[in-house]
Amino acid sequence: MKRILVCLTAFSLIGACKKGADTTQPTDGTPPSDSGTDTQPPVATTEPDPPAIAEARSKYIAGQYSQVIESLKPLVDDLKSKQKARASGLGAAWLALALAEDVIENAKEPADHAQAMADQTGDPEVKIAAKLAQGTYKLKTEDFAGAAADFEEAYNLQKDGPNAGLALVMYGNTKINLAFGGEDNAIVNPGELDSAASTFVKAQRLVEKQPGNELIGARALEGQAAVVRYKDKKNTPEACRLIGEATKIYTSKGAGQPLIDAANALQDEANCGPAPAAAP
Repeated sequence: MKRILVCLTAFSLIGACKKGADTTQPTDGTPPSDSGTDTQPPVATTEPDPPAIAEARSKYIAGQYSQVIESLKPLVDDLKSKQKARASGLGAAWLALALAEDVIENAKEPADHAQAMADQTGDPEVKIAAKLAQGTYKLKTEDFAGAAADFEEAYNLQKDGPNAGLALVMYGNTKINLAFGGEDNAIVNPGELDSAASTFVKAQRLVEKQPGNELIGARALEGQAAVVRYKDKKNTPEACRLIGEATKIYTSKGAGQPLIDAANALQDEANCGPAPAAAP
């Protein structure tokens, strides 16, 4: 049976979901640690960021990728021409994340620009967004070890920040990829699934304390459902319960069609029956 990706979401696994033969695993199979403290001081900005950047972040998390691309591409070009380092870095990062869901090759240039602006400014927020963009590009191009390192770094930069849950969910999705390998794409590293499961739970618990991040919590639930499905195909009730909870959040919070379609695909794979109806 062909494996359904986790779930074909914004930071979902790549199309074939198959680990490259030359990919190495991270040495640490556990979720990112809570030990340590943030060391980067806040960087003062001379002017506020364009509101469209925050709006694009929200649309990206909601799975409205085409809208992110439409709004950010001209804005990032303008910010780059005006040498607005922080704003262009942030905008380029979210643009790269959205482009990765369309044509992955188009995501490289904005992801690299975001990283360059993070290095130039030292701004913690730009650093986090850049690492998310870099990690997503690596995930989509099957550099799973590199992607895991980037997502872990993004999380460690601000463990209770607004994007920490997103970094954890991306890290969990990467760990699922690391569980599979070989020509038949079988589970060869089951411990990576355990690591993914605990990471998704950690993400869910974090965003429960962050009003406005409910859609990230839904992605974490969907990730948990996928792990249950991969580990034990007989445990349909638990997988269906988790994906059902995620789908209710997607529909109630106005998630984009890509998220709805991915959740429905996982429900079909687990034979869960029809998805909950959207709220009126």
